[in-house]
Amino acid sequence: MHIAFRVDSSTLIGYGHVMRCLTLAHALAKFGWRISFISKTHLGNINHIITAHGYQLLELAKGWQTVIQQDTSTWLACTQAQDAEQTINCLKENSPVDCLIVDHYAIDLQWQQLLRPYCKQLMVIDDLANRAFDCDLLLDQTLNRTASAYLPLTPEPCQLLLGQDYMLLRDEFAKSRSTAKTHRQAASNNLKASNILISMGGSDPDNLSYTGLLALAKLRQALPEVSASLVLSSQSKHLEQLKQFCQQHTWCQLITDSNNMAELMLTADIAIGASGATAWERCCLGLPSLLTINADNQNLISKNLAEAGASISLGWHEDIDSEVIYQALYQLVDDKQRYQAMVTACFASCDGQGATKAASIIRDTLTAEVN
Repeated sequence: MHIAFRVDSSTLIGYGHVMRCLTLAHALAKFGWRISFISKTHLGNINHIITAHGYQLLELAKGWQTVIQQDTSTWLACTQAQDAEQTINCLKENSPVDCLIVDHYAIDLQWQQLLRPYCKQLMVIDDLANRAFDCDLLLDQTLNRTASAYLPLTPEPCQLLLGQDYMLLRDEFAKSRSTAKTHRQAASNNLKASNILISMGGSDPDNLSYTGLLALAKLRQALPEVSASLVLSSQSKHLEQLKQFCQQHTWCQLITDSNNMAELMLTADIAIGASGATAWERCCLGLPSLLTINADNQNLISKNLAEAGASISLGWHEDIDSEVIYQALYQLVDDKQRYQAMVTACFASCDGQGATKAASIIRDTLTAEVN
């Protein structure tokens, strides 16, 4: 079987789409299948991570139109028809393709109909539910997502893989759950010496990382045993400023291009982060979090996790300052009962088996078609 992914990354688009596709690719590769990625060369892309995992990378020209972070329809930097033509050329040169998996907010039914003749099955990964699709399978890992959101947008038949059963996490998160449960119990007895993990998304274009560090600097005036670990991509335009801050404050450790996020979450007691894919990783390891909303697709995630009691929503990124973060942190470390309730809610929200379940369904679908 040959599985091809169409997905992009950049400083403005972020890295979550590629990372969750890589997670699913790892699960599919266990079947011995061929995996390839088709990705543009947008500014600040992480295409090198794809090749570092040993997958074939077919790069597309980055396009000539301006990419606007808050306007997902611009994220191809060209028209859908133009991108479809480029993608078709890649598929022709690497045929046959048994399943084309598309994870892109700028792609909809128009593009997918053009690609249909060049793959046996077409799958979409989405979490916006805001446009029409032409696909055989659709995966949305948003907590509490229901079929009613996609039934008007998808053809009949289309298999919908929705909600917490299909959260795409790497194997190390599920394997670390038992250790995490032991650590969380111990941490609740000494919250005033918490290690705070700051992870605002790979590129963090709005520099919320710095806002979080300022909040922690104030928190340490009252709780001097608090420490921090800041995770960031080396592609971040704010890297030098954050590096300088951490060099001047020994209580803060800077980690760039982390490849051990599960380990970092295990050693953390509380997290401050974006409401993207890493929100599910935190839940899997029972890590209570303060969540920021950095994009439209994160709004529902933040809302649902807060309602489940697994996190505290700080609201939209432009409305957050260091005082907002400081107040939320101080109240949490001062409330052991609330912390323990959040830990329980986190563990209940995600079991870490989603990628395995999704891969099995894809295998069964493709095998059934062959038979």
